[in-house]
Amino acid sequence: MNIKTRHLKQERQTWLRTLDYIQVEHVLLKNCLSDILKNDITAEVLEEVEYFQNQFINNDTIIALLRRDIAGLNKLSEFSAVADTDFTKLYKKQGKLRADIELMELGFIRLKFKFQSYFAEAL
Repeated sequence: MNIKTRHLKQERQTWLRTLDYIQVEHVLLKNCLSDILKNDITAEVLEEVEYFQNQFINNDTIIALLRRDIAGLNKLSEFSAVADTDFTKLYKKQGKLRADIELMELGFIRLKFKFQSYFAEAL
């Protein structure tokens, strides 16, 4: 395995760890939502809780799709190595997935801070 191929594999492994982290954070944030619902809340707060719940569900779906895409890249990488083919297709797909992962991470960070800020002020 050449150095570039090894780097791409390590990058995909890092992505999986990042997605694991985001999923754990989602669980913690959903638990916080649950705690909020145990209190006497206004209709406005309920709307915000529903908004954040929907965002977390959407992110969970995106994470599942990204995991599927990473698994597909792993298979493509293995096939390319065995077949000793041109890695151009792999590099291109990994570059697109890299951009998708970046968008997911940035979106999650913004959502998490928005969630924490709103509920720190509202409750």
